[in-house]
Amino acid sequence: MRVLRGLYRGLEALNGADSGVDPVAFLVPFTGSGPREELVVVRESEDGVEIALALAEHALERLERRPHASVLGDAALADTLPVVEGLSHLLYLVEAVRRERPVSGLELETQAEVDKLALCLLARWPAARDDFPRLVDRLLCQWSPLPGQSESLRERYAIANRVALRFIRGLERCVRAGQLGGLRRRLRRFWSADMPGKLALAGA
Repeated sequence: MRVLRGLYRGLEALNGADSGVDPVAFLVPFTGSGPREELVVVRESEDGVEIALALAEHALERLERRPHASVLGDAALADTLPVVEGLSHLLYLVEAVRRERPVSGLELETQAEVDKLALCLLARWPAARDDFPRLVDRLLCQWSPLPGQSESLRERYAIANRVALRFIRGLERCVRAGQLGGLRRRLRRFWSADMPGKLALAGA
């Protein structure tokens, strides 16, 4: 599971986190044929919090066959993005448990949208300065709800998409100027913020 671990470590480095966990230990592969390719399950009990990361087996197998350098390339994104989303949820939840801080589904989805774009952006640096508009359009502007989602879920994902898009568009000046340090600081500030803080940083 070198690719899975590599993507998780990439998210930790992106957000200045050191969770101390192996994502493979939380993995529950599934072979479902529905539109959903990732799911994080959380169960609280008197003994603590249990987290499981369910990822589509076929997507994981294809990713593991790819050279690591190509995993965040355009041709692999259909498989990579759902995996990154699940890993983003896992990292965020592990940190929330450590801090004993409650998080909402909206907060998880908003952060995952930013994490996906940020990983793709940094994997293309410094060429990302020219690729930024295309990446934003592909990852955020072409969003549509999955078939069969409830009204409440569609609303949650739509809000997460809008907040993430506003925040990401605010990063364009840093990206165009090649200010990698400033870009990383703003991304980490967003990751550390709660949902009201994220809304404020996005100007939403």
